[in-house]
Amino acid sequence: MLDMFPIGELQIYRSVYEFVNSNMYVIFSENEAIIFDPHRNEELTELLNKQGIQNITILLTHEHHDHTSGIYWYQKYFETTIICQEFGAKWMVSSKYLRPTLLLFVIGERDKVTGDNNLELFKHEYVACNYKTDVTFNKELQMDWHGHQLMFYHIPGHSKGSSLIVIDNQYAFTGDSLLKDIPIITRFPDSSHKDYLIKALPTIQRKLKGDMTIFPGHGNPFLYEELLNNNILDVRFR
Repeated sequence: MLDMFPIGELQIYRSVYEFVNSNMYVIFSENEAIIFDPHRNEELTELLNKQGIQNITILLTHEHHDHTSGIYWYQKYFETTIICQEFGAKWMVSSKYLRPTLLLFVIGERDKVTGDNNLELFKHEYVACNYKTDVTFNKELQMDWHGHQLMFYHIPGHSKGSSLIVIDNQYAFTGDSLLKDIPIITRFPDSSHKDYLIKALPTIQRKLKGDMTIFPGHGNPFLYEELLNNNILDVRFR
């Protein structure tokens, strides 16, 4: 199922990954599309074909498998360009990346609570792949796309390669580094609470403003000002 958010000139589509409720976002322009954090979605594939999309730029907010699992699917049907922060890019070509250990654990723990069998369904559907990134960056990257300016900022903490992606200084895609009503996880093996406080948090506070719309990696879009308490960003961790 696809949701659509008509915001300003942009129509931003969202698909929620059934296994862990992670968000994939899509924006169209002419015969091209941008996909943030792809997972496999056949309804979206049909829409892409209906729109006459030929080229897709894949933007990754970070390298965790619930935000990258569908790259292979879109590479199969479209010409793709992958953009990712350099730490994430290095991880995605490593042999260890082929097994989504962390995601398997998370889905398994959820199944224990819900009584579902999503872990087996995920194992059946998941396709193990390494991915070579076409464009990487260290601290920042600027990109123009069909009259829109995209800015990428490295915000390590949740993962080594986490990024903040801002479109036209109005819309921000934060991955799992800024969520509403969901604590930020900085205790994964590749996480760093210290990096988040020293590097990510100051960057987020400098680059975002109150009336910006935030498109998070999990949960619904919200205004940045909803996270401010006396003009101070209120972030919680687990």
